[in-house]
Amino acid sequence: MAGHEHFARLQALLDLEREAEKKETLRDLRRFPVSQREALGKTVSGLTMESVESGLGGMPLVALSRSPKGEELSPFHAMNAGDNVLLTLPSGAEPGAAEGTLYKVEEWRAVVALGGPGPEEPLRGACQLDLLGSDATYQRMRKALIAASEARRSRLSELREIFLGEKAPARGRVPKISWLNASLNEYQREAVKRALSAEDAAVVHGPPGTGKTTVLVEIIRQHVARGERALATAPSNIAVDNILEKLLGTGLRVVRLGHPARTLESLRHGNLSAQVEEDPLYEQVRELDARRERLARRRSRFGRGLGQLGYAERAEREREASRLWREARDLEFEISRRLVASAQVVLATHAGVSPRLVRGAFDLVVLDEASQAVEPLSWISVALGRKVVLAGDANQLPPTLHSKEAAEGGLASTLFDRLKDVLPPTSQTLLRVQYRMHEDIMRFPSEQFYEGKLIADDSVARHLAAELPAVAATPLTSRPVTFVDTAGAGFDEAWNELLESRENRGEAELAVKIIYELLGSGLKAKDCAILTPYVAQAKLLKTLGREPGLEIGSVDGFQGREKEAVVVSLVRSNPAGQIGFLGDLRRLNVALTRARRCLIVIGDSTTIARHPVYRAFVEHADALDSHRSSYEWTHA
Repeated sequence: MAGHEHFARLQALLDLEREAEKKETLRDLRRFPVSQREALGKTVSGLTMESVESGLGGMPLVALSRSPKGEELSPFHAMNAGDNVLLTLPSGAEPGAAEGTLYKVEEWRAVVALGGPGPEEPLRGACQLDLLGSDATYQRMRKALIAASEARRSRLSELREIFLGEKAPARGRVPKISWLNASLNEYQREAVKRALSAEDAAVVHGPPGTGKTTVLVEIIRQHVARGERALATAPSNIAVDNILEKLLGTGLRVVRLGHPARTLESLRHGNLSAQVEEDPLYEQVRELDARRERLARRRSRFGRGLGQLGYAERAEREREASRLWREARDLEFEISRRLVASAQVVLATHAGVSPRLVRGAFDLVVLDEASQAVEPLSWISVALGRKVVLAGDANQLPPTLHSKEAAEGGLASTLFDRLKDVLPPTSQTLLRVQYRMHEDIMRFPSEQFYEGKLIADDSVARHLAAELPAVAATPLTSRPVTFVDTAGAGFDEAWNELLESRENRGEAELAVKIIYELLGSGLKAKDCAILTPYVAQAKLLKTLGREPGLEIGSVDGFQGREKEAVVVSLVRSNPAGQIGFLGDLRRLNVALTRARRCLIVIGDSTTIARHPVYRAFVEHADALDSHRSSYEWTHA
């Protein structure tokens, strides 16, 4: 009964979250005129249709562009490959709009993969793109909760009882292991051993840079070596691609589900769509599509209105075109299902696990970034496995939610959070050796968030930006950590009404000045990033730092990634010493652990140091003799 109540509560919280997201999307699209929606990055208008081509799986690829207007931001500044969009076609087109997925995004050009038939040739007139939400993920979460709640006398019901703490997990003997990756450190090997000996579930705690994906790949390969099949999922496409990249060179039969636009271009040969096109039977699909296109061209030759044909003949041609489309897609689906069924490892986002394609149970289900997925999302994958291994880090950012009520009601607590409290220590491992950060960058987050347990591998412990090829030794490139203090500079924060977020122009200008100093010393733009907790500050920084290859964005959006040099703009500067959501220290942890060799934090010590942890960071910079004043740049 307790289990039923738990899932009913999750369902109610999920409904609250979905309503909040819908309201936010509608507010963004209806409350503001097009110009403001474009400023938010939710809409791009005035687009010209350049071309219409056929892509993977016969889906129409529509290329759209807009000419630069002075010094404006890229019109697609808030859009990314894989986003769901609504394409509004020029006036008079039929149909007037079509849903699709962004396939490719450049500064002034984007390619949309439409979900169904599109225009046969480029249309004249202005087009518009709007970012969309989708109900599909919520429907899959809802079904997963129902399945978990109602399961009886099955493997899923056993896992449910274990995950709710109603039944103790089983553990077998630690097997003799022939290591497939001989370079694993002792903590990584221990994590693999505990995962292999667990019969129900295991947890891998992976602080930044400790190689949790490397561990998961070894766990997957060990299970496959036993003759078992594995499903690997994560809430984000980039995390799935990280696993895919490490698996592709192993010789295993691997298939990645999901729209090819959501897979990195360099890895698209691992995507199901690409593998379908390489299948010998796909030639029949090409022939069916070619016949349909020939029919369409013949219709076009007789005039767009087909007025020269009788009603019966027009209807027959429409039926034939529909039949050819359907037959091609059915054959394509059968090829897809066969490839998925024969794969040793299937990869997808949690929401991308298609119930039509993925049938039957997997011997192993691996959930990466498990600390970033709401619990209902994790149950989509859990329901498909006999054994589950979760990897994540409870000291990094939790799932992003739209509803404060749902978050406070428990939706912000993940399955990972519960299992770290439910599973015995013998089923959990903390990875301790990190391969990213200079030890001075690592030391503060290690002491604050990981009980001082992190160890910098010798390969990174002393590395500096000044040691990179063609980079000059300067006060910034020769130090791993620098705190630039804006106290007394008059860089007051401001509230951005449109974005409902905070910004600090003085601090933004200083951050850009510092990044150009780093670039002037020889660092490449692609090796640098400017990060900030606030979306308004990120947008302001993008208008000031227009350097090709330089990444500028929010801390939340950069989780799981790294750069050689990172400048962090904390923004908050006010007489009351209020730091707002900077008080969620997991955000600070993420911000401080993205840099490999050079971390530069800009902030007002008189504001942030009223919080004990931020005060400790300022003292950490003092101890390293790395506390500098913004006056060195503003009064130079």
